Amino acid sequence: MRMDDLSTLGWETALRWLLAAVLAVWVLWWLLGLALALVDRRLAARLGPPLLRALLVTGAVVATATPARAGSTQGALDGLALPERPLTQTPTAHRSTPPAAEVHVVVAGESLWSIVRDHSPGADDNGTVAEVARWHHANRDVIGPDPDLIHPGQRLDPPGAR
Repeated sequence: MRMDDLSTLGWETALRWLLAAVLAVWVLWWLLGLALALVDRRLAARLGPPLLRALLVTGAVVATATPARAGSTQGALDGLALPERPLTQTPTAHRSTPPAAEVHVVVAGESLWSIVRDHSPGADDNGTVAEVARWHHANRDVIGPDPDLIHPGQRLDPPGAR
């Protein structure tokens, strides 16, 4: 077989030829080892374990370096049913634009700053400061004089909703 023929074989066929050659060398080596063992046991005992180790390491390297399946994965999903609708829904906190007049119920761990950031996703720091002031002014009767002190369960209206 010429080298030009190897380039047209394809990956799987070339791999099969390589594995067949490795198997042939392995069989010949074991036959040589058996012949040595019959002639001189000490020489066979000295050469056997290092060679066996080398063969095991070579086999492990070839097995891990070779892809499980070469070629394209075209058609890998053929026959699988696709869902008619998305399996997940976008959470309320991650919506791009919240509804304008939606009442916000405070949950544990929230601050007025985080609520304003959720309702104004594109605002910079100065815009957030102004919006916090507007939210506090619109909900002063619920929040009280300190905008940093809100409690879970409080219902806050966006500015201009009332």
